[in-house]
Amino acid sequence: MKILNYTLAAVIGASIATWVAHRVSSLSSLQSGQVLAVAPLVVRPRPAADPSQAEFARLTREKADLDAELTATRAKLAEHQATLAQTKASLEELRRPMTTDMFSSALRAELRSGEVVVTGGYKLPNGKRLYAFAQPVIQQVDGKEVVKIGGRFLAVTDEAGKSVGIDTIATNAANTIQHGEVWVADEQASVLAKLDAAAGTDVIGSPSITVADGGSGSVEIGDLRLSVTPVVAANHANMNFEVRVEQPQAPATTETKADAVQ
Repeated sequence: MKILNYTLAAVIGASIATWVAHRVSSLSSLQSGQVLAVAPLVVRPRPAADPSQAEFARLTREKADLDAELTATRAKLAEHQATLAQTKASLEELRRPMTTDMFSSALRAELRSGEVVVTGGYKLPNGKRLYAFAQPVIQQVDGKEVVKIGGRFLAVTDEAGKSVGIDTIATNAANTIQHGEVWVADEQASVLAKLDAAAGTDVIGSPSITVADGGSGSVEIGDLRLSVTPVVAANHANMNFEVRVEQPQAPATTETKADAVQ
């Protein structure tokens, strides 16, 4: 029994001696310049916690507000682009008399439904003067406001024009802007009746056109063109009304040029 104990003690002692020798050898290796590899420590992130119902509702409202703001911004941009395109078209329309041989007369005025705009007054090649009458009347059609414009073109001698007082808008300029007068309906009826009976008056035509509120339209008789743009006021009785008359200038003949030189 004692022999077995001695043997067991010897085995344990040998194991301890081997472990101590291994540790001493490892320490000696580190001291001699060897580097001990150390595995990196990996820290896994914790999963984010789900937002609370209140936080989710707040984020949902913020997204809806941003979507609405984006939609409104896009609508404003489209409106600005449409306005810019319309402005460019209007500018080109205004510049046409400066780039084309033509007579033109334009007037923009505020008037009541049924009142009359008179413009023109430029001299035609035959010596008479062209006067244009336009009478816009606000009407309801299918629940929408429209403006029906009745027009009349007259070629009048200076004598006939003076007899009714229309010579106040006679002009020697080929192209005019903000040129004309606004009459009440009774005044137009009286003047037209006198001109119809006077010598030296030619009725060129009596066009009519119906235009939506805020829209534009034009009507032509021969080489004459009448363009109108009515914008009805909030009281549904007044309007801003723009009218324009255009007519190409006839090329001067050789005889006319000679007379001009003399």
